[in-house]
Order: sequence, then C-alpha cells, then structure tokens
Amino acid sequence: MSQQVIVLVITRNGYVLLHRDQLPQATVPNHGNLALTGRLTLARQTGHLADITRAWTVRSIGPDNDGELWVLDGGVHDTVPDATEDTHPHARWAPITTLTENQAIQEALEAADAGISVQLPAT
Repeated sequence: MSQQVIVLVITRNGYVLLHRDQLPQATVPNHGNLALTGRLTLARQTGHLADITRAWTVRSIGPDNDGELWVLDGGVHDTVPDATEDTHPHARWAPITTLTENQAIQEALEAADAGISVQLPAT
C-alpha cells in the first residue's frame, strides 16, 4: 500500500507554509515512518523544523483506494514566524484561503480548528 504525506504548518491568523506554492509533500518509502518522512520533507522543502507526532486526517487514494494520504500536523503558530536563517528560498507563507480546492486539506483545517487529531504510531 502506498502512503503519501502532506505537512500542514498553519498560523492562527490564517496563513500556511508553502513550498513552491504547494504544501510540503512526499511519498513514504516502503516500510517508512510517517512522522519521520513528514519531518524530513518539511525541513528539506521549507527549512522549517518541527516534531511531527499527530495527523489531522487520512484519506484513501489511488484507483482502487489502495493507498493513503496523511495530512500531518506540522505545527500551529500564533502568527507568521519572523524570517530566520532557516528560511528556504522556495518557502513562503500564504493566506490559507489559497487551499480551498483540496477536500483532505479542508478536513484537516476543520480538525485543527476543533482541536482534533490522530496520534501517529511511534517509531
């Protein structure tokens, strides 16, 4: 079964961290770890470091629903963090309203607002 992760880092005032105008995302290697894949993907694609221990939603994907898409909790900030030396040249904060077309992301945002998450399996 294939697994993909999207890492969602948001602010309470309505911004999301993007890489090349998309959410950081990757395919989990066979027998890989969701949290570790999410953490490495987020760091590599945005320069943002975060411990990832929770997911906001998981959905079936693929032509036969034979895969999973996990939307991982990359953290919630009060406001857009100040620029630091860790900022990646292709990373930027954008209004969260730019993510209206993806139902999995909308479910994750609703779960974040409600304080609901799924604990990821330990490594």
